[in-house]
Amino acid sequence: MRALNLADPRIEFVFGEVNDQLRSELKAFWKQHGQAYQEELRSFRLASGSHAGQHFDPLKKPLLRQPVAISRDQIGAINGVVFVVLRALESSLGLGSHAYFQRMYINPLSRHPRLANQLFRAFLQGFDREVEKRDHRAKVLLSENINPGLQRASMRRYFSRLGFQMLGGNKLGGEVWCKKLETRFHF
Repeated sequence: MRALNLADPRIEFVFGEVNDQLRSELKAFWKQHGQAYQEELRSFRLASGSHAGQHFDPLKKPLLRQPVAISRDQIGAINGVVFVVLRALESSLGLGSHAYFQRMYINPLSRHPRLANQLFRAFLQGFDREVEKRDHRAKVLLSENINPGLQRASMRRYFSRLGFQMLGGNKLGGEVWCKKLETRFHF
């Protein structure tokens, strides 16, 4: 395992600005880390089981998946990605017709709370600003926290301070958090 360098990470907001070079880098990142990402998701789902209480399962087929923010290591390689998926929602949820779902993955060799915090905050600040680039139908940003480490009291306070509100749990044992988005429709 290589030593962790805590120098300031290079974080880039890339929503709606993915050129051919970045697309190629992202493909290489997911080729290298995609299987580990999927295995990690499966392990979280298996470990968490199901929660009692309100269940939230709004999933419909994704309409669009976009990277929003990336981090780079000291040599310039991508080591973390925050992406959003646009989905249609069940109308019975009362959250509007569509929502963005947020996910984040950081290469395990680069993981550190400081990097995760900086990457997530850069994502939120940039995504909040980019009203014009977002789909106007999405009134909310949803975060499905299936990582058991994100279900601790301290992390719940963190999400609350960032403007999220817990909606409940889902069938996979995750907590679903919601943040309202400013929307604008232009002709």
